[in-house]
Formats: sequence, structure tokens, C-alpha cells
Amino acid sequence: MGKLSPTFLVTAQNLFKQLFAIALFAIQAPLLGPKAFGLIALVMVFIGFCEYVLEISATDALISVRNIDSQHYATMTTVNVIFAAVLGVVIFLCAPAIAATFREPQLVSILHVMCALPLITVLASAPNAACRREMDFQPLVTRILASTVAGGIVGLTLTFLHYGVWALVWQATVQRVLNVAVLWRLVKMPFRLGFSLPHFRELRAYGAPMLLSQTMSWGGDQIPRYILGFFLGVSELGLFSLAARLSDIVVQIAVSPRYGVARIEMREYADRRPGIEPAMRKILVQMSVLSFPLSIGAAAVMPLLFTTWLNSRWSGGVVPAQLMLLGVLPYVTHYALSAALLGFNRQSSIAINSTVQTATLVFVSAVFAPLGLIPVTAAIACRPLVTASIPVIFARRHCGLPIKGVLLAQLPALLAAGVTGAIVLVLRWSLKPYMSDAALLLTVIAAGAVTYAILVRLLLPEFARPHIARILGIVRRVPTPS
Repeated sequence: MGKLSPTFLVTAQNLFKQLFAIALFAIQAPLLGPKAFGLIALVMVFIGFCEYVLEISATDALISVRNIDSQHYATMTTVNVIFAAVLGVVIFLCAPAIAATFREPQLVSILHVMCALPLITVLASAPNAACRREMDFQPLVTRILASTVAGGIVGLTLTFLHYGVWALVWQATVQRVLNVAVLWRLVKMPFRLGFSLPHFRELRAYGAPMLLSQTMSWGGDQIPRYILGFFLGVSELGLFSLAARLSDIVVQIAVSPRYGVARIEMREYADRRPGIEPAMRKILVQMSVLSFPLSIGAAAVMPLLFTTWLNSRWSGGVVPAQLMLLGVLPYVTHYALSAALLGFNRQSSIAINSTVQTATLVFVSAVFAPLGLIPVTAAIACRPLVTASIPVIFARRHCGLPIKGVLLAQLPALLAAGVTGAIVLVLRWSLKPYMSDAALLLTVIAAGAVTYAILVRLLLPEFARPHIARILGIVRRVPTPS
């Protein structure tokens, strides 16, 4: 396993995590219904701040410090613990008011239990950063696998025991506790608390812009859920959460792993720009060649997937899911260029970009939510395409990356995925009278995979050639029966 690349490890981790989550959701969704998932989505509006802001910002600041020592880790852990503890107390005290706002009394007890999660989550930042600095992703992969499986078993067991939304509450709680515990067990570094003002000032220089950036990203993800829950109700929020989750699965499998590694690789070009254009082209191709077919293909088969997988309570989520999946396409540009900017230590540009992303997302959510679920989802899905110009401009200014090169690198994969999606749609419509939904779903997925593989071979031969050689090498090593 030590010979596997960091990108492969992170991709495999995210693939397992997302596939496991899909399988778990496939069982829980028909039994729990949209309302349970809507309640958890509302809770995560308030709980997720530490997970998506403090922990990630702290990790990035610790990665960015050039010459790091134990005091950096201790100072960051201490600051995070204080912030998380204060946030947990605020959530506990405000739980009745939050429940009254959404007219959901269950939120009081759920928030009282889950308000401890912020404090638990931030404890992972120090070992997380230490592993990433050394490009040692094996402990990070192991903790995700262990915590995901354990939390899933707990959630599934409680679902079958008719615990309702509490199955999801304890599933999330167990997962996050083990996430931190397993990581500290695997990483050979002492757990320390302490504070050093000089070390804090150095960390603040890197962490403050990233804190703002992550706050904006978190707000952009969670505030619309608050708005949708307020205008549309918890059940409609559950449908939107499913649509957002499906698009997030594509991002986590096809975009995020390469981004995590690229963010570190790009540091190599901060002092010498020659070579950054082919390096960025490679990143864009790798992201787009996987994410584009998943987004377009999943949107094409979504009606079949819903009828095969879920019951009638979820039927209103088909169109929102299709829209959110198509909205993933511009994220390749966002993530790839953000990796370049972070590699050049342009955290301030990332912060500005995130602020604009959040402001526009909150704006379209507030404007379109009163019109219904489909209009607001369409507006949210179109927004990344409009705002992709911002990281493009920053990357051109600070990293010397031309706009034309960024777009052309993604064009072959987009063309291949678009043609594949059209073929899948034609097959779906023409074969539907003759096959069951489940058989038709498998048929069009197989046909789409073969079509896309052929098109990639034709349009991206340099990308396809080493992968074909690797597959042929594996086939040759398989023993044949005597």
C-alpha cells in the first residue's frame, strides 16, 4: 500500500466513503423519509461550522507554515478547542429558539446531543496537517474507513429498530468520535495544549484569510439550507439535501481528491513559474475526465435511479437532483485554480472568491426560494458557471495561467461526456417499453461506460494510453487456468 500515490489513496478513500453512504442511504431513505434527513440538514447548519471552517482552516494554516514545530500544533489546537467549546455552549442555549423558528420541537433534543460535536471535530486538525505535510495519507484513509463503517453500522441498526431521526444523529456522532480517535492513535505525535503568541501570529497570517474563505464556503453551503427550510419546510429541504448530496458525491470522488494533492503540488511552482501550465492542464484533464461523465451520466439516468431505488415520497427530488449534478461541471475550474492560488500562498484571493461565492449563493436562495424547490435549485446550480470567472481572473493575474488554456483543457472530456449523455438518453427512451427499470438502468450505464471509454481514447489519447497499458499489464498478470 505504501507504493500507492496520494491521489489514488484519497480517491479510493472518497470512493469507498461515498459508495458506502449511497448504500446506507438506499436502505435508510425509504424507511426514514425526507423529513428525517431534512432535520439533520438543519442541525448541520449550526453544527457544521467547526467541521467545515475551524478544522479545515487550522489544517491549511499548519500546512502553509514553512518551518513548523510542536508549538504551532499546540497553539492551533488550543485556539480551536476554545472556539469550539464556546460554539457548543451557544448552540445548546439557543436550541429552543431554533426549534421554534422552524416549528420543529424535535430540534431541541437533537441540538442538545449534537452540540458536543464541534469540540470533538477540531481535535483532528493537528494530526491531519502533520500527515498532509509529509504526504502520508494512509492514516487519513484508515480513519475515514473505520469511522464510516462503524457509524454506518450504528445508524443502520437504529434505523431497523425504528429510532427514526435518532438513527442519523447517533450515526453522525459515532462517526466523528472515531474519526478523531483513530487518527490520533495512528499518528505518532503527542497531544498537546499550549499557547505561544509569536506562533499564533505566524499561524494567523496564513489562517485568517483561509478562515474567512472557509466561513464563506460554509455559509454558502449551509445558509441556503436555512432559507429553504424556512420557506419550503423540512420535507422539501430533505429533497434538496438529497440533490445536493448526489452532486457532492461527484465532487468528493472525482474532484476533491485531486484538489487535495494538487494544492500541495502547486507549491513547487510558487518560486519558479515555468512548467505550471502543463501541470495545470494535467490537473484539469484528470478532474474533468472523471467528473464530467459522472455528472452528465447521472443526470441522464436519474429518473430510472429514483424509480428503482426510492419510494414515492422522494419523487419530487428527481429534477432537483439532475440540476445539481449538472451544476458540478464548473467546479473543476473552481477547484483546480484554487489549488494553484493556494500553492502560491494567495489565501487572500481565495477569501475574496469564497466571499463572492457565498454572497451570490445566499442571494439566489433568498430570491428564488419563495418560488418553489425547482426554481431555487436551478438558480443554485447555474451560479457556479457565472462565478467561475473570478478564480480564472485571479489565476491569470497571480499564477500566469491563461484563460484559454484552462477552458481548452476541459473541452475534450466535456465533448465526450455530452455525447455519452445523449446516447444514454436515447437508449433510455427507446428501450423503456421493453425492459424493467432495474434492467434498463444497468443496460444504459454499461452502454454509457463503453461509449465514454471509446471517446476518451479518441479525444484524449495521451491520457488514455498509460491507463490502457496499466489495465493490460494487470490482465497479463492474471493466471490462466491450466
